[in-house]
Amino acid sequence: MAVTLDFRVLVAFLLALARAVAWLMLVPPFSSRQTIPPIATIATAVGLSILVAPVIPVAQLPTDVAGLIGSLVVQVATGAAMGFVVAMLLSTFSVAGGFVDLMGGLTLPPSLDPLGIDQTPALGQFYEQVAIVLLFVSGGYLVMVDGFVRSFRAPMFTLASTHLLVRILLVDFATFFLSALEIAAPLLAVLFATQIVLALLTKAAPQVNVWLLGMPLQIFLSLLLVAVGVAVVPGSLSSLVTRAVHDATGFLTGH
Repeated sequence: MAVTLDFRVLVAFLLALARAVAWLMLVPPFSSRQTIPPIATIATAVGLSILVAPVIPVAQLPTDVAGLIGSLVVQVATGAAMGFVVAMLLSTFSVAGGFVDLMGGLTLPPSLDPLGIDQTPALGQFYEQVAIVLLFVSGGYLVMVDGFVRSFRAPMFTLASTHLLVRILLVDFATFFLSALEIAAPLLAVLFATQIVLALLTKAAPQVNVWLLGMPLQIFLSLLLVAVGVAVVPGSLSSLVTRAVHDATGFLTGH
Protein backbone atom coordinates (compact mmCIF):
# COMPACT_ATOMS: atom_id res chain seq x y z
CA MET A 1 0.00 0.00 0.00
CA ALA A 2 1.45 3.35 -1.05
CA VAL A 3 1.90 6.02 1.58
CA THR A 4 1.21 9.58 0.45
CA LEU A 5 2.60 12.59 2.25
CA ASP A 6 1.05 16.01 1.85
CA PHE A 7 3.68 18.54 0.77
CA ARG A 8 2.21 21.17 3.09
CA VAL A 9 2.62 18.85 6.10
CA LEU A 10 6.28 18.29 5.25
CA VAL A 11 6.94 22.01 4.84
CA ALA A 12 5.19 22.78 8.13
CA PHE A 13 7.27 20.11 9.86
CA LEU A 14 10.54 21.54 8.47
CA LEU A 15 9.64 25.07 9.54
CA ALA A 16 8.68 23.89 13.03
CA LEU A 17 11.87 21.82 13.28
CA ALA A 18 14.05 24.81 12.39
CA ARG A 19 12.47 26.95 15.11
CA ALA A 20 12.50 24.11 17.67
CA VAL A 21 16.21 23.34 17.19
CA ALA A 22 17.18 27.02 17.48
CA TRP A 23 14.98 27.40 20.56
CA LEU A 24 16.34 24.32 22.33
CA MET A 25 19.96 25.28 21.66
CA LEU A 26 19.51 28.29 23.95
CA VAL A 27 16.96 27.05 26.50
CA PRO A 28 18.40 25.22 29.54
CA PRO A 29 19.18 22.41 30.09
CA PHE A 30 19.39 21.65 26.34
CA SER A 31 21.66 24.67 25.89
CA SER A 32 24.50 22.61 27.38
CA ARG A 33 25.70 20.66 24.35
CA GLN A 34 28.54 19.16 26.46
CA THR A 35 26.06 17.48 28.82
CA ILE A 36 22.88 16.89 26.80
CA PRO A 37 23.63 14.60 23.81
CA PRO A 38 22.81 16.18 20.44
CA ILE A 39 20.58 13.22 19.62
CA ALA A 40 18.44 14.07 22.67
CA THR A 41 18.09 17.68 21.53
CA ILE A 42 17.19 16.62 17.99
CA ALA A 43 14.69 14.02 19.24
CA THR A 44 13.01 16.64 21.45
CA ALA A 45 12.92 19.08 18.54
CA VAL A 46 11.35 16.45 16.29
CA GLY A 47 8.71 15.72 18.94
CA LEU A 48 7.87 19.41 19.29
CA SER A 49 7.74 19.78 15.51
CA ILE A 50 5.27 16.92 15.17
CA LEU A 51 3.17 18.58 17.86
CA VAL A 52 3.06 22.05 16.30
CA ALA A 53 3.13 21.26 12.57
CA PRO A 54 -0.69 21.07 12.34
CA VAL A 55 -0.96 24.42 14.14
CA ILE A 56 0.95 26.44 11.54
CA PRO A 57 -1.48 28.44 9.37
CA VAL A 58 -1.51 27.42 5.72
CA ALA A 59 -1.06 31.07 4.71
CA GLN A 60 2.41 31.09 6.31
CA LEU A 61 3.66 28.10 4.30
CA PRO A 62 5.93 28.96 1.34
CA THR A 63 5.10 27.62 -2.10
CA ASP A 64 8.55 27.68 -3.75
CA VAL A 65 12.15 26.81 -2.89
CA ALA A 66 13.26 30.41 -2.40
CA GLY A 67 10.34 31.05 -0.07
CA LEU A 68 11.15 27.87 1.85
CA ILE A 69 14.77 28.90 2.38
CA GLY A 70 13.71 32.37 3.51
CA SER A 71 11.10 30.92 5.88
CA LEU A 72 13.66 28.55 7.39
CA VAL A 73 15.99 31.49 8.11
CA VAL A 74 13.11 33.40 9.72
CA GLN A 75 12.19 30.38 11.84
CA VAL A 76 15.77 29.97 13.06
CA ALA A 77 15.94 33.67 13.97
CA THR A 78 12.58 33.47 15.75
CA GLY A 79 13.58 30.38 17.73
CA ALA A 80 16.91 31.91 18.71
CA ALA A 81 15.24 35.13 19.87
CA MET A 82 12.65 33.23 21.91
CA GLY A 83 15.29 30.97 23.43
CA PHE A 84 17.53 33.88 24.35
CA VAL A 85 14.73 35.61 26.26
CA VAL A 86 13.96 32.44 28.23
CA ALA A 87 17.63 31.65 28.89
CA MET A 88 18.36 35.18 30.11
CA LEU A 89 15.55 35.19 32.65
CA LEU A 90 16.26 31.66 33.89
CA SER A 91 19.92 32.54 34.46
CA THR A 92 18.74 34.87 37.23
CA PHE A 93 19.23 32.13 39.82
CA SER A 94 22.83 31.45 38.87
CA VAL A 95 23.64 35.15 39.14
CA ALA A 96 21.84 35.41 42.50
CA GLY A 97 23.95 32.56 43.83
CA GLY A 98 27.04 34.28 42.44
CA PHE A 99 26.22 37.40 44.45
CA VAL A 100 26.04 35.34 47.64
CA ASP A 101 29.28 33.57 46.70
CA LEU A 102 31.04 36.88 46.26
CA MET A 103 29.95 38.19 49.65
CA GLY A 104 30.24 34.87 51.50
CA GLY A 105 33.76 33.93 50.44
CA LEU A 106 32.93 30.74 48.55
CA THR A 107 34.47 31.93 45.28
CA LEU A 108 37.95 30.75 46.23
CA PRO A 109 37.71 27.03 45.33
CA PRO A 110 36.89 26.42 41.65
CA SER A 111 33.70 24.52 40.94
CA LEU A 112 32.81 22.67 37.73
CA ASP A 113 29.29 23.26 36.48
CA PRO A 114 27.95 19.92 35.13
CA LEU A 115 25.53 21.74 32.82
CA GLY A 116 27.90 24.25 31.32
CA ILE A 117 31.17 22.32 31.78
CA ASP A 118 32.91 25.45 33.02
CA GLN A 119 33.91 27.00 36.31
CA THR A 120 31.12 28.70 38.17
CA PRO A 121 30.55 29.87 41.76
CA ALA A 122 29.49 27.05 44.04
CA LEU A 123 26.26 28.66 45.24
CA GLY A 124 25.51 29.94 41.74
CA GLN A 125 25.68 26.34 40.55
CA PHE A 126 23.48 25.24 43.46
CA TYR A 127 20.77 27.79 42.70
CA GLU A 128 20.90 26.87 39.02
CA GLN A 129 20.49 23.16 39.74
CA VAL A 130 17.59 23.81 42.12
CA ALA A 131 15.85 25.97 39.51
CA ILE A 132 16.28 23.31 36.79
CA VAL A 133 14.92 20.57 39.06
CA LEU A 134 11.94 22.70 40.09
CA LEU A 135 11.33 23.56 36.44
CA PHE A 136 10.55 19.92 35.71
CA VAL A 137 9.02 18.96 39.06
CA SER A 138 6.56 21.88 39.09
CA GLY A 139 5.58 21.49 35.44
CA GLY A 140 7.18 24.76 34.41
CA TYR A 141 8.57 23.12 31.31
CA LEU A 142 4.98 22.49 30.18
CA VAL A 143 4.34 26.22 30.37
CA MET A 144 7.40 26.79 28.20
CA VAL A 145 6.28 24.16 25.68
CA ASP A 146 2.79 25.69 25.61
CA GLY A 147 4.30 29.10 24.87
CA PHE A 148 6.40 27.59 22.11
CA VAL A 149 3.32 26.00 20.53
CA ARG A 150 1.29 29.20 20.79
CA SER A 151 4.06 31.16 19.08
CA PHE A 152 3.16 29.44 15.80
CA ARG A 153 -0.33 30.95 15.94
CA ALA A 154 1.20 34.43 16.01
CA PRO A 155 2.31 36.37 12.91
CA MET A 156 5.74 35.59 11.54
CA PHE A 157 8.80 37.51 12.70
CA THR A 158 9.57 40.48 10.44
CA LEU A 159 11.99 43.39 10.41
CA ALA A 160 9.22 45.54 11.84
CA SER A 161 9.27 43.33 14.95
CA THR A 162 12.94 43.98 15.72
CA HIS A 163 12.32 47.26 17.57
CA LEU A 164 9.81 45.51 19.82
CA LEU A 165 12.28 42.65 20.40
CA VAL A 166 15.00 45.11 21.40
CA ARG A 167 12.64 46.84 23.83
CA ILE A 168 11.63 43.50 25.37
CA LEU A 169 15.28 42.48 25.74
CA LEU A 170 16.15 45.73 27.51
CA VAL A 171 13.23 45.39 29.92
CA ASP A 172 14.00 41.73 30.55
CA PHE A 173 17.65 42.51 31.23
CA ALA A 174 16.57 44.94 33.93
CA THR A 175 14.16 42.31 35.28
CA PHE A 176 16.92 39.71 35.25
CA PHE A 177 19.29 41.89 37.26
CA LEU A 178 16.67 43.13 39.72
CA SER A 179 15.29 39.62 40.29
CA ALA A 180 18.78 38.33 41.05
CA LEU A 181 19.24 41.12 43.59
CA GLU A 182 15.84 40.45 45.15
CA ILE A 183 16.66 36.77 45.62
CA ALA A 184 20.09 37.47 47.10
CA ALA A 185 19.40 40.77 48.92
CA PRO A 186 18.38 39.35 52.35
CA LEU A 187 21.43 37.09 52.40
CA LEU A 188 23.73 39.89 51.25
CA ALA A 189 22.40 42.20 53.95
CA VAL A 190 23.15 39.68 56.71
CA LEU A 191 26.61 38.90 55.34
CA PHE A 192 27.43 42.59 54.98
CA ALA A 193 26.29 43.24 58.56
CA THR A 194 28.51 40.38 59.70
CA GLN A 195 31.53 41.98 58.07
CA ILE A 196 30.74 45.29 59.76
CA VAL A 197 30.50 43.54 63.16
CA LEU A 198 33.83 41.81 62.55
CA ALA A 199 35.42 45.13 61.63
CA LEU A 200 34.08 46.78 64.80
CA LEU A 201 35.30 43.83 66.86
CA THR A 202 38.76 44.25 65.37
CA LYS A 203 38.80 47.89 66.49
CA ALA A 204 37.48 47.03 69.94
CA ALA A 205 39.82 44.10 70.55
CA PRO A 206 42.92 44.39 68.32
CA GLN A 207 44.61 41.49 70.11
CA VAL A 208 41.94 39.08 68.83
CA ASN A 209 42.69 37.67 65.40
CA VAL A 210 39.17 38.26 64.12
CA TRP A 211 40.03 37.76 60.47
CA LEU A 212 41.25 34.24 61.19
CA LEU A 213 37.69 33.38 62.21
CA GLY A 214 36.02 35.72 59.78
CA MET A 215 36.25 33.54 56.67
CA PRO A 216 34.88 30.35 58.30
CA LEU A 217 32.13 32.42 59.90
CA GLN A 218 31.18 33.98 56.55
CA ILE A 219 31.08 30.58 54.86
CA PHE A 220 29.02 29.08 57.67
CA LEU A 221 26.52 31.94 57.55
CA SER A 222 26.35 31.68 53.76
CA LEU A 223 25.42 28.00 53.89
CA LEU A 224 22.96 28.58 56.72
CA LEU A 225 21.27 31.49 54.98
CA VAL A 226 21.09 29.65 51.67
CA ALA A 227 19.34 26.75 53.39
CA VAL A 228 16.68 29.22 54.53
CA GLY A 229 16.65 31.56 51.54
CA VAL A 230 16.28 28.82 48.92
CA ALA A 231 12.59 28.74 49.84
CA VAL A 232 12.04 31.82 47.65
CA VAL A 233 13.25 30.03 44.51
CA PRO A 234 9.93 28.28 43.62
CA GLY A 235 7.92 31.51 43.69
CA SER A 236 10.56 33.42 41.75
CA LEU A 237 10.85 30.61 39.22
CA SER A 238 7.10 30.59 38.62
CA SER A 239 6.95 34.34 37.97
CA LEU A 240 10.06 34.33 35.80
CA VAL A 241 8.88 31.40 33.67
CA THR A 242 5.54 33.13 33.13
CA ARG A 243 7.31 36.36 32.25
CA ALA A 244 9.75 34.55 29.93
CA VAL A 245 6.98 32.75 28.03
CA HIS A 246 4.98 35.98 27.67
CA ASP A 247 7.95 38.01 26.45
CA ALA A 248 9.26 35.22 24.19
CA THR A 249 6.07 35.49 22.14
CA GLY A 250 5.40 39.18 22.82
CA PHE A 251 7.58 40.48 20.00
CA LEU A 252 5.52 38.34 17.57
CA THR A 253 2.07 39.28 18.84
CA GLY A 254 2.93 42.91 19.65
CA HIS A 255 1.87 42.63 23.30
